[in-house]
Amino acid sequence: MRVRLLGRVELRCEQGRPVALAGARRRAVLALLASELNDHVTVERLLDTVWEGAPPPTARAALHGHVSAVRRSLGEGLTLLTRAQGYVLVGDPELVDAEHFQRLAAAAEETADAVRAAALLREALDLWDGPALTDSGSLTLTATTGRRLDTARTHAVERLAERLLTLGRGAEALDDLQAVVTADPRREPAVALLARCLRQAGDGRPADPVSISAPVPVPASVPTSVSGPGDALPRPGTALVGRADDLRRLDDAACRADGRPVLVTGVAGAGKSSLVLHWAHAGADRFPDGRIHLDLRGFGEEEPLTPAAALALLLTRLGVPPAEVPEDQARAGALFRRLTEGRLLLIVLDGARSAEQVEPLLPGAPEPVVVVTSRSRLTDLVVREAAIPLPVGGLSEDEAVDLLGRIAGPERVAADPAAARRLAALCDGLPLALRVAGARLASRPAWSLDDLVHEMSDRTTGLAALATGGTLGIAAALGRTVRALPAEARRLFTLSGLHPGGTLDSAAAAALAGVPRARARELLAELDAAHLVQEASPGRFRGDRLAGLYAAELAAELPAHDRAEATRRLLDHAVDAAAAALERLTTAVPTQCLSARAFETADQALELARGLVTGLARQLTERPGPDRVADGGPERILDRLSRTLAEACRGPATGPTPTEPPHGHTHTAPEGAEGADPGECALMDRLLADLLRTTPVVRRTEPPGAGPAPAPAVPADARAPGPRPGPRPG
Repeated sequence: MRVRLLGRVELRCEQGRPVALAGARRRAVLALLASELNDHVTVERLLDTVWEGAPPPTARAALHGHVSAVRRSLGEGLTLLTRAQGYVLVGDPELVDAEHFQRLAAAAEETADAVRAAALLREALDLWDGPALTDSGSLTLTATTGRRLDTARTHAVERLAERLLTLGRGAEALDDLQAVVTADPRREPAVALLARCLRQAGDGRPADPVSISAPVPVPASVPTSVSGPGDALPRPGTALVGRADDLRRLDDAACRADGRPVLVTGVAGAGKSSLVLHWAHAGADRFPDGRIHLDLRGFGEEEPLTPAAALALLLTRLGVPPAEVPEDQARAGALFRRLTEGRLLLIVLDGARSAEQVEPLLPGAPEPVVVVTSRSRLTDLVVREAAIPLPVGGLSEDEAVDLLGRIAGPERVAADPAAARRLAALCDGLPLALRVAGARLASRPAWSLDDLVHEMSDRTTGLAALATGGTLGIAAALGRTVRALPAEARRLFTLSGLHPGGTLDSAAAAALAGVPRARARELLAELDAAHLVQEASPGRFRGDRLAGLYAAELAAELPAHDRAEATRRLLDHAVDAAAAALERLTTAVPTQCLSARAFETADQALELARGLVTGLARQLTERPGPDRVADGGPERILDRLSRTLAEACRGPATGPTPTEPPHGHTHTAPEGAEGADPGECALMDRLLADLLRTTPVVRRTEPPGAGPAPAPAVPADARAPGPRPGPRPG
C-alpha cells in the first residue's frame, strides 16, 4: 500500500491500482496524516484543515467516520493508530512518495559525487506527477504543505541542473528548467541556470564560470544594446508607516551617488526592502530607462546567488536572450557594464550577503543608481567602493504605535495607549515584530493589549509570541542572520545568551568564549557587522531585546556542561573585575583592572561592579541543577565575591540612602593620593552606598570543622536584591 501526494492525492495498492476514497474530506484526512507520517496529528489540526478553519458542531463526529473509512482502506505497510487527542499514520517512509522524495534529495545533498547526486535527484524528480496535493480536498493543506513540497521540487530541479552542468550534461536539465521558468518566470536561479544550460547545450562545453579580475573585451557577436528593462520591481506591500527621514536620506544619497552604491542596512525585520521599494515606486520618473530588482538571497533559506548567476539574471532583465548571456563571468560583467553605461537606471540589489557578492554587479558608470540592502554593514563595500551607508533602525514610538493600530485596530490602541507603547518597546520598534504582534491581536478580538504585553514580557515566551508558524517570525528572521555567521562568531552570539545583561566588552566576551581578548574583539566586530549587537561606545557592545532573547534561546539548547563552563569563566572574570572596580571606588585612584582595562571614572567602575557581580550572582543562585558551576558550585565563586565585598566595603551596619555616604563612613585617600578631589571622593562614597544597597545576599560557606565565619561588613538592611538585570546583549 502506498500514498501519493506528489500530484493527485491517491492511495494505491501494491499492484499500482488506486484505492477509492469517497469524498474530498477523506482525501484531506489521508493527505494530512501521510504528510506527517509517523508524527502525531491532533484532532484540532485535522478539524481545522479538513473544514478550512470553520468546523461545524458535528465536525468531530464526522471526522471520526472519515478516519475510520481511511483506516479500513489501508493495506499492508501502513497503520492508522489512535493517540491521545489525535492520530498517527505509521509506516515505512518509502511508502509515501513525498517522504521518499525528501530522503532522496537529502542523500543527494550529502554526497560529493556529482554523478551519484544527479542520479539521486533524477530518481526523486521522477516521483512527481504534477503540483503537489492536487485535489487534496483542503485548500489550507494545498497552500501550506503543497506549496512547501512544490518549492522543494523546484530546488531539486535547480540542484540537478547545477550537478549536470559540472558534468557537461546541462542539456539533460533543459526540460525540467523550462517547466519551472514557464510556471514562474521570476524564479531567478532557474532563469540563470536555464541560460547556462542552453549555452552548454549549444557548444557542448561545461559551463563553469570563472572570476577574472582583468578587463575582458566583449566579443563582437554579443549585442551592445538591448531593449530596456521597464519596471521590474516587486510590489512594495502594505503602506509605509513613518520613515520620512529615511526617505529623505535615501533621496539625498541617490542624488549624490555619482556611481557609488547606496547601502541600506539594518537588523532583520527593520523593513529595509520595504523602505527601498516604496522609495523606488514613488520615484519612477527619475529613472526613465527602467528599474531592476534582484533578490541576492543573502539571508534566505536557499543558497545566496553567485555573482555569475546574478549577472546572468541582470543581463536577461536588460533584454539579453538567455542563450546569448556570456558563460564567462568576466565577459558577462563587461557586457553588463557596457549595456548600463549612460542609462538612467535604478538597480536594487536586495538582501546582499557580502561585498564580494555585490562588487561584480556594480555598473561602473555614474548614471545608473545602485541601492543595496543587507543585514550586514558591508563595511568592505564602503572601504573599496566608497558606498554611502544608510543604517535603518526601529520606528519611533509614535510611528510604532501607529503601525500597531493599523493592523490590530486603532480603537484598541486608543483604548490603552500605555499598553500600546509598552508593546512597541517590547518589539524594539521593528516593523516586522509590530506587524506580527498586530496580526495576533487582530485575529483574537477578545484579547487586550495587556494580554500580549504580559506574554511578550516573559523572557521564556517573548519570542514565541512573535512567531507566525511560517518563515516570517522574528526568531526565524534572526535565525537566518545567525546561520550566515562564521562558526566562531555564531558560538559567541549563542554564549552571549548566558550574560546577565547590560554591555558586553571584549574581556567578558573572551571569558564567555574561552578565547584571547584580541580574538573576542574581532568576533564582537563580526556580530556588530551583522547588527546582532551595536557598539554603543568604543569597545563596549549592547544588543537589542529581541536579539538577546534569541541568544538566550540558543544558549538554553547548549549542553549543560558547556553552559556551566562558560558561566564559570564569566564569573571568575566578574569577580576579578569587580575587585578592581571596588578598589577604584574605595581609593579614588586609577587601578589597572585584571581584565586589562583602566577605570577612568567611578561611574565606569560602578557599572561593571553592578552589572557583572549582582547580575551574575543572582543568576547563579537562581539557576538549578546541571547548570550550576562545577568545582564547588557557585558558592566557591560567591565566597570570593563575599570576601571582596567585605574587605572593600568597610562601614557601620546602617543603611545608607542613595544620596548619602554610608553612615559614619569617611573616605580616606590612600597614601600618595593626597591630591584627590574632595568632590570626586564624595561622589564615590555615594556610588559605593548605591552599590551596597543593590548587592544581593551572599552566603559564605565554611569547610567542615571550621568555626563560624565573621560576618561581612555589609549593612544588614542593604542586602535586598537590586533591580533585575537589563536585557541580554545580542
